[in-house]
Amino acid sequence: MNNASRWYWLHCLSPLHIGSGDGVGIIDQPIIREKVTEWPFIPGSTVKGVLRNHFISQEEGKNAQGQSSSWVDQAFGRGKGAQDELAGAVVFSDGRLLAFPVASRYGIFAYVTSPLVLERLKRDATAMDMDVPVPDVSSFEAEQVWITNQSKLYDKNSTASHTVYIDEFVGNAEKNTEWNTFATWLGQQCFAGDVESQRLFVERCTVVSDEVFQYLVTMCSEVTPRIRLNEETKTTVDGALWYEEYVPTEALFYGLMWCDRIPVQEKTTAKDELLRHLETQTVIQMGGNATVGKGRVNYRAGGER
Repeated sequence: MNNASRWYWLHCLSPLHIGSGDGVGIIDQPIIREKVTEWPFIPGSTVKGVLRNHFISQEEGKNAQGQSSSWVDQAFGRGKGAQDELAGAVVFSDGRLLAFPVASRYGIFAYVTSPLVLERLKRDATAMDMDVPVPDVSSFEAEQVWITNQSKLYDKNSTASHTVYIDEFVGNAEKNTEWNTFATWLGQQCFAGDVESQRLFVERCTVVSDEVFQYLVTMCSEVTPRIRLNEETKTTVDGALWYEEYVPTEALFYGLMWCDRIPVQEKTTAKDELLRHLETQTVIQMGGNATVGKGRVNYRAGGER
């Protein structure tokens, strides 16, 4: 990738529902998942659309005439209805799953990831020419579990072993130096300026096998029953019961954004300059059920190549 590029990081502050349509099983409204892996993801179109609305509102608030700044149009484009349509210059990849929160006997919950997640992150970093301290997972075995030196996921009173209990999974963990270094770096990226959240992440992040991760991601999502009430009687309408699936609070996603070009008819702006406008940390809302507090996500972008 020869163009200017950045990471973006998404941290779920409340359950997130980006739907895939009506389900065919017990879950009436499942979340969108990758076809091959069945891992939750956030479509790049969702990320771009939400950020576009956020920055338009932000820039209009600064502008006395209530107009968005030219950089917003250059980055996100102008759609149908505008005097002259314009394709956006910034490209957003899908948000890939980075760490999935799962209940833990010790430490309350764990941020769980796997070798395959780390390998995909390393591949994406290579495409961006980024130097990322991803640990070597080539020799990771199915029975292994990695934790950090500061981990709270095992009984500190037991000197025999570092046994972790994550949902239905039980395993003996080992403290891995490379994983500890990477977890510290990752916490700084995802929670820049928030020392408490960085500490919480490092204490609770762990690597399990791809097979265990697959089970946790497919079986430990949040499922919520919903009903519709009769306006007059305030009782449940017959047949108005359905189940919605959510990505749980604390889930972490990452993605890439890059600038392919600057439209020639617009005022000349350097690619890095355009992307720097997007380097911020803010809370945005994604997906459905905004009026009941769902989909609050902390967005942060940065990491110049």
